[in-house]
Amino acid sequence: MTLTKASRMPVLAAALCLLLMGFAGASYGAVRFDVVPSPTEVINTGLSEVTGSFNLVVRGSGNVTGTSMGGNAQIGIIYNSNGTFMPVDNTALTETTSNTGIVIFFTRAFATANPRILSVFNQTINGKCSGQLTINMLPNATPGEGDFIRVEGVRGRISASSGATQGTDLYASLQSINDPAANSFTPDAVRVAKSLPGMVVEIKSDNLLLCFPSFGKYSGSPAYAIKITEGFARAFVDLAAGVAGGSTPGATIYDRVDSGALSANLYIPYIPDPPLTPKQSLAAGPLGVPTNSTQFTVYLDSIPASVKEIGWSDSTSSTSFSYLKLVSSTTDGAGNAAAVYSYETTNQTNSSDITVETFTVTPVITLVKASIATGTVNAAVTLSPNGGSSVCEKPKNKPDLDVQPRFSLVPMSDGVVANEVPGGGEPSRPYAVIIRCNCYMLFTYVTSAAGFNTGIAVANTSQDTQVFGKFGAAPQTGNITFYFYSATQGYRGYFVTDDVPFGQSYVGALSQMLGNTTMPDTTFTGYVIAQSQFQFCHAISYIADNAFAATAQGYAAMIIPDPTIKSAGVRTASDAGDVLFNCPAGEGLNN
Repeated sequence: MTLTKASRMPVLAAALCLLLMGFAGASYGAVRFDVVPSPTEVINTGLSEVTGSFNLVVRGSGNVTGTSMGGNAQIGIIYNSNGTFMPVDNTALTETTSNTGIVIFFTRAFATANPRILSVFNQTINGKCSGQLTINMLPNATPGEGDFIRVEGVRGRISASSGATQGTDLYASLQSINDPAANSFTPDAVRVAKSLPGMVVEIKSDNLLLCFPSFGKYSGSPAYAIKITEGFARAFVDLAAGVAGGSTPGATIYDRVDSGALSANLYIPYIPDPPLTPKQSLAAGPLGVPTNSTQFTVYLDSIPASVKEIGWSDSTSSTSFSYLKLVSSTTDGAGNAAAVYSYETTNQTNSSDITVETFTVTPVITLVKASIATGTVNAAVTLSPNGGSSVCEKPKNKPDLDVQPRFSLVPMSDGVVANEVPGGGEPSRPYAVIIRCNCYMLFTYVTSAAGFNTGIAVANTSQDTQVFGKFGAAPQTGNITFYFYSATQGYRGYFVTDDVPFGQSYVGALSQMLGNTTMPDTTFTGYVIAQSQFQFCHAISYIADNAFAATAQGYAAMIIPDPTIKSAGVRTASDAGDVLFNCPAGEGLNN
């Protein structure tokens, strides 16, 4: 049969109708979303930071969930966009639990679509580990303008992402997976977080004198301190913001919360199948309620044998509503000690989250009486707990093994935030410098020239308990260093003696101290300042001929108070007229 032109027209019209019907069918399952993000701040050394939520807001009318064939429609969220990447840290789906720690909320118009997490995993894309989520929606829901789906609680391994660099914005891209026409997104890439330094740590050191046990100070308390300041106001999180010092999160107005706190008449949360246990439900929300508070590990190293013990206590704080609680402390007996602190606040959202808080931790060092072991106790701090899942491992399947939040091990100590990066960190810095007790002597005139020589005798009288009993000094043994200042050339060098035992004296001639590597002059005339590494030094000098057959002059050396002892030592002009100590400006020489 041959069709004429006239007879072909109805056939073409019918085919066109069928084609249009096909197009209509192809557009049957389609939802247009405006994507509205709510980015958060995250810590650049964090391994389980809560990133921002985002809303998929329906635009226009005629939206229907599902594929063009009436099947389930899937949305892919890939944390790899705009040149950034980020692994996720949420619990992976298993056959026995649907709890990922991610929470989905949606308006009631999406109820029949039952949006739910279908998969959570990490995958390497172009050499970068990137987290991926899949959301599944059943067909035939008909959301209208303004209905929405909200995704919250995605945790990122920031220290293993582009966010390891402070100040980096992290992005996620959205894809329509099993049917390109089923969902459209404007925009299809959104910012979810900005990485910032978690804290700044400054170590203030002080000198401790072994001659003043138990705390190494002549008067008052040591001035050492470890200061921990938030990198940004919302950096530190309390497990139970509304229950100060508690161990169970409290649902109060002071907690950080997720969308579940809003009216259930507006929208409903995704309920996993099978239902969650109470413990799993807690892990799924509210947003910002972690498995533990932000913690801090304070390290002390190079502890010398002169330290008897270290006393740890709760921190002081720049605010009245927060502090660092001492959780535990340890020592290995080999010069290292550590303590774990937990962040506690009574008002997370209305106070702590709008205040950059500063905490001062002060480990108290107790010295061993009569010890002569010097050294420097160094300190550093890291956000903790440390370790757990990192790099491109699968998200954890056993929540008890990986706590949240947790962090890369990055020691901090120098107060410079630029150094606080994963894989880096800062060396521990001096916290307590433990030094020998010194005694300083001034010999106003000595000479070893033109046929003259000078004899010097220094007594170590630190063994005086026979005279003073329990009020006597701790016996001390140490050397003496003589520093030479020429009458015409200024400082020339120094000479160090052997140790002088307590209860004994050093006796020598000036000529014996000259002509060596530290004091190369073979003749000398001028003055000498001597430093002994023991207390209660007393000395005389006597100038005589080279044979010490005839003495020309003799005098007692003047004692210069130890400048490391508070309220003593060298005093500046501004100290003149100090009515508290009634000391004039200057050295305060005395015998």
